[in-house]
Amino acid sequence: MNVDLELYKVFYVVAKHKHMTKASEELHISQPAISQSIKKLEDQLGGILFLRSNKGMELTEEGKMFYEYVKGALELINNAENEFTSFKDLSKGEIKIGCSASLTKLVLLQAIKEFHQDYPGIKINVVNELTSNLISDLKLGKLDFVIFNESNIKETNLNLEKIKELKQGFIYNPELYDDNINNFEDLNNVPLILQKEESNSRKLLDYIALQNNVKLIPKMEVVSQELITEFTNIGLGIGFAIIDLAKINFKNLKELNINKKIPNINIYLAICSFVYPVDSYEYCPPTFFRTP
Repeated sequence: MNVDLELYKVFYVVAKHKHMTKASEELHISQPAISQSIKKLEDQLGGILFLRSNKGMELTEEGKMFYEYVKGALELINNAENEFTSFKDLSKGEIKIGCSASLTKLVLLQAIKEFHQDYPGIKINVVNELTSNLISDLKLGKLDFVIFNESNIKETNLNLEKIKELKQGFIYNPELYDDNINNFEDLNNVPLILQKEESNSRKLLDYIALQNNVKLIPKMEVVSQELITEFTNIGLGIGFAIIDLAKINFKNLKELNINKKIPNINIYLAICSFVYPVDSYEYCPPTFFRTP
């Protein structure tokens, strides 16, 4: 049976008011047109919905049962339309973002602040995890997008957008170390604090060191750049980290001037093409990082 939604709306309004005149006023259609719609619906259903009298329109027992179902269905349709409009206009919804703790501080905080000012009804959920875990969750649809500092991920179905460059280098506490180290050979004469070998930051540093015929031997290996800045600040050694992060965490930390240029680190935003096609996913990434 083909469902004519307008017939159901007419039935609902007539049943609500129990009067043709009031229904006609709300629907802005004539009483004969309402009568025709009710007759057509009754014919489709094969039953009688109303008992007509001088007092108005009274529902039959079947009509009362039918009214409850129609009322619930129309409420669901109305709610669906409202939710769709809210989502389309970014007045409601949730964004789930995967990002490391350090990049949350360096990249996300300001973007979230600006986005929230424009779209206060959107809930923002930030997940801090290892990039490999975040990418897995992204591909499973558990995250909407991921921000990371690795340009060499060989993943399919990822759409990448470069959003920022950050300077990285060696940092030290000038109260505990001097700045007379100016080449890679000298670095092994001081305790080094580096990220673990599997991190992209460490891979880049090891590659640059090998280009200078040096193999760096760290005193400490840690999982995050946050810890590098913490340990460097208390004098456990010289660290390698994102310079902006170090200065945010501890204003007294200084950058060590090494005679070899260290490339900036590229920050990427990734979405999964088979979960969210780029051209249909409205608030990621353009709206989030380039709010109107």
